[in-house]
Amino acid sequence: MSTATVAQDTARGWVKVFRAPPFYLVGVLPFALGTLIAVASGEDLVWAVWVLGSVAVALIMAMTFLVNEYFDFETDSANVNYTKFSGGSRSLPQGLVDRRHVLIAAGICTLIAAALGAIIQFGYKTGPLTLPFGIVAAAIGYAYTGRPFRLIYRGLGELLIGISVGWMPVFIGYYLLAGMPEGPFIHLLSLPIAASIVNVIVINEYSDYESDKASGKRNLVVALGRERGAWVYAAMGVVTAASLAYLGRAHYAGWQAAVLLLPAALSLVLTVAVVAGAWKDPAKLEKVQLGTILLNLSSIVLLMIINWP
Repeated sequence: MSTATVAQDTARGWVKVFRAPPFYLVGVLPFALGTLIAVASGEDLVWAVWVLGSVAVALIMAMTFLVNEYFDFETDSANVNYTKFSGGSRSLPQGLVDRRHVLIAAGICTLIAAALGAIIQFGYKTGPLTLPFGIVAAAIGYAYTGRPFRLIYRGLGELLIGISVGWMPVFIGYYLLAGMPEGPFIHLLSLPIAASIVNVIVINEYSDYESDKASGKRNLVVALGRERGAWVYAAMGVVTAASLAYLGRAHYAGWQAAVLLLPAALSLVLTVAVVAGAWKDPAKLEKVQLGTILLNLSSIVLLMIINWP
């Protein structure tokens, strides 16, 4: 194999291990939603805070992806049922990237994110919780698969992803401009985002079930079994639909309320499909995986549209 070919394969491996840009939307868009709500409430948009904060969110997500690749290497190597949405990037099992370099890259991403957090807090005088919240988000990202915590191996990872990717970006995006929110609105706004991102994790665990079980990875689907795991998906699907419908009824009217019924209906359709056993058919499962991530992203985008100042 020529040097040029090796270099191309390595470059391709790094692109894959950092994941495609759409993977970052599940964190960057909720952060933008929180920022938008702060501006809609009367705060001035500080472009530098939004841009630097978005980059910091993306870097923490990149660190999480990289740590997951490093510590899930054996599990991913044994996985033959991976899909576009599960089973890792495949760069390490295919030997495209040195495993040690992935962990170094994760450390670099963390340090840059910390530096950006310091600039935001001390340079732009955001609240005192700016850095602590960033540290908590990074800690959850590492602990998801990183030793010695390995939360996803203990049935805790899904819930913490809901908090760190669903609730925290919305809250922090708002907090950086407006401080602590008054009332429950920001938390209610993040509920369908958190519930649907939990379902993104849960439905992706079906493709990885055999390799996860063999490696001792006790995520919710492995711990409960695939039949009962479908009811976890159903519970989160109902929470997603109900919270969207409640937001529409309690905080909006007319077309704004009606718009939120669209992702609510999609959530119920996906829930019925999973409970009916769509996870048993690989082709149907992949469609549900795609539908679940689209549900999460569409909910965020529609909430941004109806809250546009």
